[in-house]
Amino acid sequence: MSLTLGSRSSSPGPDPQTYTRVILGLIIPELGLTTVLLALYGYAAWNPASRRYLDRVSFRLLVCALVAHILFGVLFTIGSLTAYPGWRCSLLAFVTDLTLMFSAGMFFCIALNLPLVLVHHVNGQKMEKYYVLGTALICLICNLAPYASGNLGWADVNSTCWYRTSSTNPAAMLGWLIGTQTFWIMLFALGEVGAFLIIVGYLVAYGLDTQATYTSETSHRAGSTILRLRNIVLRIGLYPLVSCLLNISAAVIDLYVTRNYVTKHRDSEELSWRVNMADLAIYSGRPLIYGLLAATDPSFIRALRALRHPENEPEIQSHGQGSSPPWSLPSGCLSTVVDLPQDTTTYEPHKDDAWGYPSRTHTNVGETSIAVTDLEAAKEQNSTEERSQSEMIPNVLPATQSALIDVECHI
Repeated sequence: MSLTLGSRSSSPGPDPQTYTRVILGLIIPELGLTTVLLALYGYAAWNPASRRYLDRVSFRLLVCALVAHILFGVLFTIGSLTAYPGWRCSLLAFVTDLTLMFSAGMFFCIALNLPLVLVHHVNGQKMEKYYVLGTALICLICNLAPYASGNLGWADVNSTCWYRTSSTNPAAMLGWLIGTQTFWIMLFALGEVGAFLIIVGYLVAYGLDTQATYTSETSHRAGSTILRLRNIVLRIGLYPLVSCLLNISAAVIDLYVTRNYVTKHRDSEELSWRVNMADLAIYSGRPLIYGLLAATDPSFIRALRALRHPENEPEIQSHGQGSSPPWSLPSGCLSTVVDLPQDTTTYEPHKDDAWGYPSRTHTNVGETSIAVTDLEAAKEQNSTEERSQSEMIPNVLPATQSALIDVECHI
């Protein structure tokens, strides 16, 4: 954490108002952006035309992370600008660290959910409560332990509300910091990278298999497959990349500052304020960067398009016509569709996906995306489960169709 405003006034470096401008210049846009996003999310989830695009486990986890970011932004600003010793300082450090870890855990769960559903065919909707409750439990244990033992409070190492420093045992602060925060945040970030690598391997294998199935003259090299799926790979890799840059860099700075305090090593005054400024910018800018990524979420963009042109949505059309399209599946679960750019136009009704529904093919050459489709109640009604594949999906699809991954319930 960064130095408070009062301690900066006597330290070399920029004017204390510079620190205030940095904090408010990053936190205020973040609060505004995240608040607007959550309002739009709520409206899009309420509107029938766009609801199906946002009814995903990963999207609900994203909402939890954004709410935690709002709380973190407010508490971090208070702690950085107006912190002072006392019991309120301990409580402020506890809640600030709790929201920081919870948001990092939510982004890890978002990354973990994708390989669990795509690769291992786990029902994401059933796992949702374990994601939230498990992350909340880990965060509570990691922050209640130092709070209850009196190790959260005023920190002389950076003159703010953080891990309390002790004159008799200064190394204890370093141990509490590593064991209850740094280790877990770095583990979450590295876990996101691991989940991303699993997904890349799965997409490469699936792309090679699709090429072998649907085309006779294609390159079967993994490099060409990754290049063909580069838009999907880049989009999935954005969150792990940002998490590593923010979480690992902040953890390294925190450990560096704390270690220097424990070993009584004093940096040059210029280096000290530059390190504190970098630490301040990372923590203040973290919610804003994640908010910008959330604003470009593909499902959210599709929901906005559906709100703009509701007449093009099948739900609206079927409601107006009094019947659903012949290819729509009954309600109850979601299908996450990963479009793979292909040059072929085939359909094989015998090739089933992981949940027993026939795979579909459609062409979208040169374009990659991740979408969701309403498939409710397929597993809740026995009569629906016994429907033939021909009743759920037409045997003839439009000629503008390409291979895709169709995994249900729920990414």
